[in-house]
Amino acid sequence: AHAIDQPTKRATHGCPRQRSNDNSTIAAAPTWARAARAQARLHATMVLPASLPEFEGDPAQLYLLAALLTRDGAITRHGRALLKECILRRDPRLTAIMKGFHDSEADEAFVERVNALVESEALALHADVFDECPLEVAKALSKRERNAKQLDGEKSLIYGEVEFGYFARVLRKIAPRNGGVFYDLGSGSGRALVIARLLHDFDVCKGIEVLENLNGAAQIICKRFEVLASDVLDARTSKKIEVQCNSMLDVDWSDGDVVFANSTCFEDDLMGSMARQAERLKPGTYFITFTKGLGSDAFDVLERKRYKMSWGPATVFIHVRKNLDGSSFEAPPLTNIPDDASYQSDDDEAGSPPSSPGSPYDDDEDVDFETASHDTVDDDEFEGLEDLVAARR
Repeated sequence: AHAIDQPTKRATHGCPRQRSNDNSTIAAAPTWARAARAQARLHATMVLPASLPEFEGDPAQLYLLAALLTRDGAITRHGRALLKECILRRDPRLTAIMKGFHDSEADEAFVERVNALVESEALALHADVFDECPLEVAKALSKRERNAKQLDGEKSLIYGEVEFGYFARVLRKIAPRNGGVFYDLGSGSGRALVIARLLHDFDVCKGIEVLENLNGAAQIICKRFEVLASDVLDARTSKKIEVQCNSMLDVDWSDGDVVFANSTCFEDDLMGSMARQAERLKPGTYFITFTKGLGSDAFDVLERKRYKMSWGPATVFIHVRKNLDGSSFEAPPLTNIPDDASYQSDDDEAGSPPSSPGSPYDDDEDVDFETASHDTVDDDEFEGLEDLVAARR
């Protein structure tokens, strides 16, 4: 695996397998597919029990498969490291995946299951990182500072966080190249930064947060991430996360390759200023927003989908920066991920996901993610994080 796993430019979308018009498979399958099929044939005659089986398979062959999947761009280097963790502990889910990979099965389905396993591992690590800083604590920190500074009227500062599964899906649709810079504008306690760091191989993930309390929380989360992830993620790939306390309008983020803003509560003035600053980005840069698009002629909208968030359905916009002459940038197609009930096109109003109980939500309505119950969080509930990080070190 080490011999063949040389650094290569990562494919930017989808699975390399192709099919002809008569649905027969073209002979030249990717190397990982041939290796996986050889492993699957070893178990082709076995019957999969109702429960997960005991681990079966040659770890060396699975390590090789992980390396080949990475080389062909089906998973990231950090994804490979998470997959290797599954192999090391002989996770029975690997056996289930390999047994389901028969000759008649599409490679795309296999890659989807592998990525689902990788994302489940990343989700577990993400939960560990934020174990001492749950969502309620971050909301309380935000609300206290806004109350103290008499900023309750600033709707753009209302706190809301991304959910792991949906944001992971959006990033996988983009399939960012190896390297580059990820920005989160209004990064809060750093949840989106950690998701991007776990699942993609950016050179650095940078967050900008105007509230001091939340930025302080994010700094501690960065230390905690360093402790918990240092021995799990790929040793040769960056694990850097940087956060700063500032207004997004006072920072130069024009070097970004993927930029994200959870803009559901952003007021029109802030959206307009952010969109104008976004025009400094280089052609081909992706910009993800929630609920509201940038509305800039300098960007094409590659996709707008309604995702069912914890507070109700919200539209996710995936933009790409046009060329400087105003022509469309030839971005690779978004990765095709099978649709399910969790989101749908804005154009398909029938069967739209219902709003969360008690949180009626429409893209044009004001949203308050916060409830009075969050005011009951004790001060020492978060302050103990620094001691915890020191103890883990």
